[in-house]
Amino acid sequence: MTDSLDEPQRRMGWRGWTLVGVIAVLLVGGVVWGVLANNSASPADPGASTSPGPTPTPQPTEFETPSPGATDGVAKPDSGDEVPIDEPAPAVEGVVAEVTAIESTTAGNDIPGEPSGPAIQVTVRLTNGSDEPVDTAGANVTMTYGGDDRLPASGVTGEGTTLWPASIPAGGSADAVFQFAVPSSPDGDVRVIVDILAAAPNVVFVGPRP
Repeated sequence: MTDSLDEPQRRMGWRGWTLVGVIAVLLVGGVVWGVLANNSASPADPGASTSPGPTPTPQPTEFETPSPGATDGVAKPDSGDEVPIDEPAPAVEGVVAEVTAIESTTAGNDIPGEPSGPAIQVTVRLTNGSDEPVDTAGANVTMTYGGDDRLPASGVTGEGTTLWPASIPAGGSADAVFQFAVPSSPDGDVRVIVDILAAAPNVVFVGPRP
């Protein structure tokens, strides 16, 4: 009687443990699958790769080259009539130029390497009779010698050479002293060319060399 009751209990116990084992296996498998699935989807997985997005096509950039502004050239007017070297002459409106002194001298050798030799020193005065200051910052004097051959004389720097100030006030006057290397020959007149403004003609004084 007791044996017949123990047998069903032993059978039910075996089957129960089998069921428990199957359930345990399924649970463990589910956990393992979940872990693997989670790792495969993780961006930290070095084996995971993502497809690069499309590379944007660079667009050409066009810049317009600016056109240079129009500039009006200043043409130097032809020199007027030649003036005797001992007479004053109008240079620009309201301004009179005159050679107040011209003499022979020896110039040069004031700058290292500059030769010394015969030269002509010229003093030119500008008198501003206008109501406005006159710009003389770019004013200059040049010389030719040899009469009608008009050989250019080289300007030299010597003791006593001076320039005009940057401007001469209304009613004022100023002197400038220039020296030019001129050989002893050839003979002939010299020309003293006074250039005050780019838009004004030069004043040309003509006379015998001193």
